[in-house]
Amino acid sequence: MLYEKWTRLIIPCLLGGALFIIIYGLTPLNVQNDSWIMAGYDETDIIQHYSGWIAFRNSEWAFPIGLAGDMACEDGTYISYTDSIPWVAIIFKLIRGILPDTFQYFGIYTLLCYILQGVAAFNIIFFKCRNMLYAATGTVLFITAPILLERALRHTALGSQWLILFAILIYLVHRDKPKNIHYAEYFLLLILAIGIHPYFLPPIGIFLLLCVINDAVQKKFCPIAFMMADLVGTYCCGCIIGVLGTGISPSRKDYGLYSMNLNALINPTSIGGYTWSVFVRTLPQRVGNGDGFNYLGLGIIAGIFLVAVMGILLKENCDFKAWIKRNGIAIVFLFCCTLFAVTNVVSFNDQVLLEVPLPEWLRYICGIFRASARIFYPVYYCIFIVIIYRIWRLRKRTTEKRICFILGLLVFIQIFDMNICILEKHKSMQENAGYESLADDVVLNKIMSGNEYLVLDGYYEANRSLAVTALKNNLKIYYSTANSGDYSHTAMKNQEIIDSIHKTGKIASYVVVTIDPAIVDKYVNYENIGCYQKDGLYFLYDSKNYSEGLT
Repeated sequence: MLYEKWTRLIIPCLLGGALFIIIYGLTPLNVQNDSWIMAGYDETDIIQHYSGWIAFRNSEWAFPIGLAGDMACEDGTYISYTDSIPWVAIIFKLIRGILPDTFQYFGIYTLLCYILQGVAAFNIIFFKCRNMLYAATGTVLFITAPILLERALRHTALGSQWLILFAILIYLVHRDKPKNIHYAEYFLLLILAIGIHPYFLPPIGIFLLLCVINDAVQKKFCPIAFMMADLVGTYCCGCIIGVLGTGISPSRKDYGLYSMNLNALINPTSIGGYTWSVFVRTLPQRVGNGDGFNYLGLGIIAGIFLVAVMGILLKENCDFKAWIKRNGIAIVFLFCCTLFAVTNVVSFNDQVLLEVPLPEWLRYICGIFRASARIFYPVYYCIFIVIIYRIWRLRKRTTEKRICFILGLLVFIQIFDMNICILEKHKSMQENAGYESLADDVVLNKIMSGNEYLVLDGYYEANRSLAVTALKNNLKIYYSTANSGDYSHTAMKNQEIIDSIHKTGKIASYVVVTIDPAIVDKYVNYENIGCYQKDGLYFLYDSKNYSEGLT
């Protein structure tokens, strides 16, 4: 028994670690190498996450503890809104005194996600099948799930899809043998989710509610108190780290823009532009649908057809009424997840088929999770589970070894179909390992290290790399890279500083950044203000503190 428990842990850990290295190599595991981040691996969102961590690391401890005061001076930024994985950031901030000057945790955290994805998936399969080989084979499908590969190291926090799998696992176990401890396990998942990414709260909450309904129907015990305790505890933790209770509206506009296209399950196209399928052609999408990537993979698609065909040909005996009684409520909830993901703006390919008007109050509620396609993730993984479980049922017609072979064939199809994508991701990571960014400029670092603040004179859209460069030099910045929050007070103070420098020429310990050459003239008219140009940016600073030749 002990041997089995360790095997159920060791095998998926090895699979997760090995597949991570195959896909990304060792580069992201070097905590002192942030070049691939500064290159904008897949897109620049990873730089946003990194900037939030550095600002948080530099800042003094405050309450809520997720507040980064060195970003958006006068207001501060909550790192939940920079998607910097607050719980991980908090852990490393506690030991910041022993960390190297350059330190990124996104690579090792993603490795952990791959390992936990494997552990959860293996145990979900083994729970039903009790066959180590079959569980290990099926686990590969979860670790190489396209939605995991698409999010990992782009939206790193959203690579924490193991949270959903563990929620499903607890539900499956609880449905057969209800125990109070399962509510404590859900509480742990909810606590982790609130400090990793709030988009995992609805999927976990759904399976928690399914457990409550199951217990209420069977009259095992009163589960409402457990669920309420879980939710209240989660809310309190959210307030402590600054996800909730800060006065910042949790809702954002444009619910329906980032929806899931009806072709998403069979459409191998994503924002990164990777070749997700060798055989399946890409289909057009509406603007905004790129965030709704939910391609199943050719192996899973083939599995769906296999299960359907074999069910018809072999006339698989299935008590439909019993199946509905057992799974009906879960299906209803998953269907609701699908509707929410599709949104009120129903699109197929690049056409809007239907747009249902929503009352303002409902639009506000839906706007809390406006990137709605992510709410489809539990449905996505339930499709995987159903296929694997249904194939296992076929063992009654043959041998377990042959069933393992069939599942292995689907795994081969899945990976072979995505092999170009895997190679592209690996190559991209290696090519970006030595990328030289703004943060590597020696002269600029010398200028910044002699000052205390950075302000912007005029709008600059690509400000994420600039934020990292300034924060790595311990400057406090007068803007935020966060997706949410009201920084009007910071913007007002930024403008007051700019106006004062324009009027007096006293730039003091500020570094002013602009992209407009005409604005530069307002500064260089003062003899004490020097200018350094790099990558289309102009850096204005007090030249008195620097040697000749720097300007």
